[in-house]
Amino acid sequence: MLLDSLNLPVYDASITAFDENDNSAGYTFSDNQGEFKLEMPCGKSYELEIEHLSYEPLVHKVNLDKSKREKIILNQSTVKLQDVIAKGRVPIKMKGDTIEYDADSFKTGEEEDLEDILKKLPGIQVENGKVYYQGKEINSIKVEGREIFGGNTKLLTKNLPSDAVDKIQLNKKFKSNPFANSLQDDEQPELNITLKEDKKNLIFGNITVGGDADQHYDLQEKLFRFSRKTDATLISDFNTFGKEVFDNEDYFQFLGGISEFTEEGGSMALRNSMRNVMFGAGEKATSMKNHLGALHLGYEPNNKMNVTAFALATVNDLNYKSTTERIYPAFTQRDENTNSQNIFSFISRLKIDYNVSPKANIKYRVNFNQQNADNISAITSFLNEDKTPIQFRNSKNKRENSHLLQRLNYIRKVGINDNFGLYLTHSYQKEAPDLRLNSTDALFPTFFDFNPTNDGYILNQKEDLNAHTLQGLAIYNHLITNLSNLRIKLGANYSTQNLENEILDRNQPIVNDFTPADMDFNFTELYADATYTKKFKKLKVDVGAGLHRYKTENKGNRTHSSREITRVLPHLEAEYAFSMSKSLNLNYKQTYEIPQIRELTDAYNIDNYYSIFRGNPDLKETKFHQVDLSYRVFNAFSFFNLWMNASYTKKINNIRMEGLFQDLIQFTTPFNSDMPEDTWAARLYGSKRFSKVYSLKLNATASHSIFASRSNQVNLENTSTLYSATLTNTFKIRKKLEINAGLSYLQNNYKNNFLENEFINLNPFLKSAWVISDKFLFQSEYTFNNQYSNGDNINRNHDLMASLRFKPAKRVYAYLTAGNLLNNNSIVSNSYNDFYTVVNTRETLGRYIIGSLKVKF
Repeated sequence: MLLDSLNLPVYDASITAFDENDNSAGYTFSDNQGEFKLEMPCGKSYELEIEHLSYEPLVHKVNLDKSKREKIILNQSTVKLQDVIAKGRVPIKMKGDTIEYDADSFKTGEEEDLEDILKKLPGIQVENGKVYYQGKEINSIKVEGREIFGGNTKLLTKNLPSDAVDKIQLNKKFKSNPFANSLQDDEQPELNITLKEDKKNLIFGNITVGGDADQHYDLQEKLFRFSRKTDATLISDFNTFGKEVFDNEDYFQFLGGISEFTEEGGSMALRNSMRNVMFGAGEKATSMKNHLGALHLGYEPNNKMNVTAFALATVNDLNYKSTTERIYPAFTQRDENTNSQNIFSFISRLKIDYNVSPKANIKYRVNFNQQNADNISAITSFLNEDKTPIQFRNSKNKRENSHLLQRLNYIRKVGINDNFGLYLTHSYQKEAPDLRLNSTDALFPTFFDFNPTNDGYILNQKEDLNAHTLQGLAIYNHLITNLSNLRIKLGANYSTQNLENEILDRNQPIVNDFTPADMDFNFTELYADATYTKKFKKLKVDVGAGLHRYKTENKGNRTHSSREITRVLPHLEAEYAFSMSKSLNLNYKQTYEIPQIRELTDAYNIDNYYSIFRGNPDLKETKFHQVDLSYRVFNAFSFFNLWMNASYTKKINNIRMEGLFQDLIQFTTPFNSDMPEDTWAARLYGSKRFSKVYSLKLNATASHSIFASRSNQVNLENTSTLYSATLTNTFKIRKKLEINAGLSYLQNNYKNNFLENEFINLNPFLKSAWVISDKFLFQSEYTFNNQYSNGDNINRNHDLMASLRFKPAKRVYAYLTAGNLLNNNSIVSNSYNDFYTVVNTRETLGRYIIGSLKVKF
């Protein structure tokens, strides 16, 4: 029991126990009566570190030879308030389903932004800017309860200054439906960041200016303002050394559409027909310029309405040389490339939330995204070990992508425990890629008869794909009893698409049996689903089934086909909660995938200078069986977190590629595999703080899949096995020195009738942050990269980066940053597909040293 000098109980004090080896043995808080309880092995001596904002910190020694009950007296603090705040903070509080982290309790001084703090929180995992809790990605991170940056979590975590963060609140059971009852299954983790009082109602942020005396510059500005009714953020970044600003995954997060509709409980079986977009930031090219500007505005005039607007624009210019080796069973083709890329992207979002009444709300959102990309390559091709080129080519790929998305949601509470949701989505997408190839030798001679010119052979391809998609979903939840719920879903999806593709000999259109293409495609999906939820003490079970009807129709200039199918798709979810911090989950579901317009179009489409594709109008749907089992344990008081997952997927009639090769030309076409495909996968993430000094993290994955393909009319059985693991040891010494030492391992094995490959990446690493004094911070990052292909070392290099931060004034920081200190001049990567192995070597940015000045306000 904790008492003060007047024998009154001390409430909400934090008590941390350490054994004789300085290992953490327990963690708890005192209750309203000043009482606390710790269970630890007897026969040992322990130190109890007791902290409270209003009392002096106390280290109380106890010899636990048997169970004991003690009264511990705390002295009223006579230290200045600022010292008490610095030393007497409670690092973690549990408030029902919410875990509240005190940010300052986890800071060591080197943190620049929110992401640096999140990486240190027990139970939180950060990978490539994405934040996870117990294996679930956190897709909602708010500041003072508001969404900023259009909901993009990476932009927020990498830009919100760490010194503005006060508390980090993790809601383990956030529900997007505010009227959801206790048995509904839309629970997802959500983070809310609360700001320090001196950052509210003021403009805060920082400005950075830097560069070197030659070719590099680093300019950055971050402005934030939060008040009771309004919030605003302005960010700009310009750099020439590959600092990541925005990437492909960020772009797709803003696209939303089908994926977000599925998260609401909807279904969409149609495969995506749009090609992947490209981003160049962070690619470490020999020459690069990355530019970004982002603006967010938020307005909350009253407690009924919230309006947010966001816009972002990026420009990436890259220039680099690379060598690509494609290793076929019978020969090897080596291409030496000179590449130039220019990519412009614009993303915008307007979101309006309106609470019609205490029992109903409306949400409207509109997105508009645009991307223009130019990729120019000069290619010299060699065969096997020959040093004499066999061909010279120039390739220019120009693409324009546009996407308009609108979503309208209406959610209403019905009666006491029921609720109804109506979700409507409209999406328009346009993709217009143009390809121009110029070659000294004839292009695709088996397929076309091009006429030579003084400039060699010239091929132009003009493609235009337009897609309109409408989706509607209605969900009704009826709470039958406090332990049972019935959910009914009715949904409809409709998509109409048009694909036109024209191949030209210079400027003259080519007409034959498989070109040009003009295909109209219509897809309709109607479904009804019922799910019954029952809770038996610690066990909750969801069991249900959906009736789905799919209809497709293809109308082309050469083919016309249609298909209708009706399927019953069962699904099951079960959760057994051993305790608040330990649970076991089992999921099973059946789904279908319907082939998209490109896969069904019986016409030629040029992928690049060595590959040509033709669709298959006879393709059928693919059936999926998916089973997922996960187990989690999280104990904030012992700083232990464990998440394990195992899954199995069976695909029936999966869509695979058949390859036909003639000379250096690859022809591919899709087909439905007769062989069922199996994929087993497992993942483990664990972290444990063993003492005030040492903690450990392990992140490991494994997968094994068996699937079929065809090469030159030979059926192939392929197996692919992947292992990866990252072990990180963290040492923290007196909040002055933090060292992360570990090993990253990746093994990828692939085998079929003709190929057998084993790729291994073995990368020991060491990261350090040393707070030399209040004025100086030194950071370094070292990686020893080892890459092996079939036992041969194909790349070995040392990568070293370092920075020194000097604080000459209260809000002024001077930086000296050095990258690629050992001057590695190339990056090697490897990959494979069903037909050949690829080894790519790319020249990279050399050594650079940049000085910069940051001013915070």
